[in-house]
Amino acid sequence: MGFFLCSILPILPLYAFLKFPDYSLIVLPLLLIMVNSLSMKKVRLQKSILVLFVFFATLSISAQCDGRYQGELFEEVSVTTVKYSSVHNLKVDIYQALGDTNTNRPLLILAHGGVFIAGERANPTMVTLGNTFAKRGYVVASISYRLMSVLDLISSQSATNGVVRALSDGRAAVRYFRKTVAEEGNPYAIDENQIYFGGNSAGGVIATHAAFLQEDEIIEPDLIEAFNAVGGIEGDSGNDGYSSEVKGAISLAGALAEVNFITLEENDKLLISCHGEDDFTVPFSCGQPLLSASFISILPELCGGGAMSEHTEAIGFTNHHHLNFENQGHVPWDIYPSIEAEMIAFVSTNLYNSLACENLHTALDESTELKVFPNPTSSSIRFSIENQKNKVILYNTNGTEVVRQENTNEINVEHLPKGFYTVQLIDDKQKSTFAKVVKL
Repeated sequence: MGFFLCSILPILPLYAFLKFPDYSLIVLPLLLIMVNSLSMKKVRLQKSILVLFVFFATLSISAQCDGRYQGELFEEVSVTTVKYSSVHNLKVDIYQALGDTNTNRPLLILAHGGVFIAGERANPTMVTLGNTFAKRGYVVASISYRLMSVLDLISSQSATNGVVRALSDGRAAVRYFRKTVAEEGNPYAIDENQIYFGGNSAGGVIATHAAFLQEDEIIEPDLIEAFNAVGGIEGDSGNDGYSSEVKGAISLAGALAEVNFITLEENDKLLISCHGEDDFTVPFSCGQPLLSASFISILPELCGGGAMSEHTEAIGFTNHHHLNFENQGHVPWDIYPSIEAEMIAFVSTNLYNSLACENLHTALDESTELKVFPNPTSSSIRFSIENQKNKVILYNTNGTEVVRQENTNEINVEHLPKGFYTVQLIDDKQKSTFAKVVKL
């Protein structure tokens, strides 16, 4: 009996993965227990199965979104501009991948930088982020918001008023998308429970406050006056009656007025921050913003990525992921392509890891599963398709593209390392189907 079990156990994980991938993390530990009970002479087999278990655990995590949201899956992106605030005539550019048929996608709202006195939703950083995350499968929304005059920067109260007006607009953008789900049949195919807010510089200040500032924390006189001027924490930018809550914030050289706005009770919210340590525009730690402008010395203090990181570590807030850029100033990713790539990879990985992928599947995913054979394979895989006008992309467990071919019903994988892969087939109508493949 022991010999029989030892013979078939190496095959069972493959069967569990191919047939029941969602239960592989339950089945595989049970197999390990069975192996452990055989005899000490089977140590080598136990080690082999343990390696398989770790491998499958990694794959189960990376494949739980069917290969989406990690690497760029789509080639083309459409951009639609709509008005999200009729009250203040504010618009948003909505980025979506062409051919993406998923009907329940995470939404990433972005706000541009510009010291709250300049900038636009279509600046290069917003366009880059909009395209790269839309190609990963997200819906991305780059917003305009109300700007203040440069003269407002010479008064602490007027500067605070300007920031709060921008935050009011950001909250209205969140409510706008929930409104489209409820009243327009979800035209942008979003999951309203997975809305994230990100921003660059001033936009990062909006994002962090949109995620972490609560009404009972508005106790400073300047803040009280500023919020009273816009009718309270929800603001005066419209789309009333819907929630402004977001699942997390992405702060690219952004900051908070008080690090204590982040509390341990909010550990379920994601915070991603990237900041240059020598930033004199938005301080890396806590301090005066715009230090390079010597004529401005009365602005409210801000606490940047470094201070937020120290605070979250001190209170045990574990859902903060921070990336320092040593010897770099303000928004270095706007200047250096290598830093931009590092920032995007860091944000993409940590944003992906926060997704509730089980909520992002739809019935459409089940009906469009790609059939591949042989599977497992050691040399090539073929597809059951009606025509060969297509693109075929193969991804490893890190979401990295390893093979891309066009107009074929077969690809060679003999040169690839043994392991587990996700294959995507994009047909001539830009519709995607996926399958999981084992390379022996």
